[in-house]
Amino acid sequence: MKKKLFIPATIILLVVITLTGFKNINTVSNIDDKNPLQDSTLVTGKDIYLQNCAACHKPDLSGTPPSFPSLKDISKKYSREELASILENGRNAMPSFKHLSKQERDAVIGFLLGEETTAEVTTNISPVENGHRLFVANCSSCHKAKPDDPEPTGVKDYGMKPAVLGGINKVYDFEKFTKVLNAGPCYMPSFVDLSEKDKKDIYDYLSSIKNDEMPRGKMMHGKEKMCRGRGMGMGKCKMK
Repeated sequence: MKKKLFIPATIILLVVITLTGFKNINTVSNIDDKNPLQDSTLVTGKDIYLQNCAACHKPDLSGTPPSFPSLKDISKKYSREELASILENGRNAMPSFKHLSKQERDAVIGFLLGEETTAEVTTNISPVENGHRLFVANCSSCHKAKPDDPEPTGVKDYGMKPAVLGGINKVYDFEKFTKVLNAGPCYMPSFVDLSEKDKKDIYDYLSSIKNDEMPRGKMMHGKEKMCRGRGMGMGKCKMK
């Protein structure tokens, strides 16, 4: 009768540790309780540009001068450092893009300079948070989100003051809101190239803001004799 081979449990444990590697269960790398890791993904500089800049400067960089200048051959006009300063601080009617990370801004600059660039961006932000970022990038140069926000720098004196958009759901449902974004009335650019999801996120962000000054069913500001109130206070206006 053969004897059964007895292997102590401690030897088995040592073999397992040797094969799989020892990990201290009390230590978790790269995790900070105050700043937990966030899901992220790599996106191209072109993608960031299309989401944040293309409504004014067009997907092909051609812009609509003189309101929105062309960005083609931008390297002949600005250095990389100058572009970084403009993106961070804004200029004239263009808002600051500090809501983008430095890596994202650098990726946009690289794209404008003809480079293939990527940036790591957070993907687990809520629709409202994403909507806020998109509003800052695409809308805040003309529109306030709240009545007490600072005056936007891109408003033109065409007889109508762009509406404060917080509480937009009191006036427009999402379908009508989308039609206005796509049409681009008055000097407002068309946002037809913005994805349906991004438009919905902007709408959800604006709808989340309490604005007691938002009138129901009407968005008209300024001199009605010069502008008919269509399209978020920027409807058929008289160009001076």
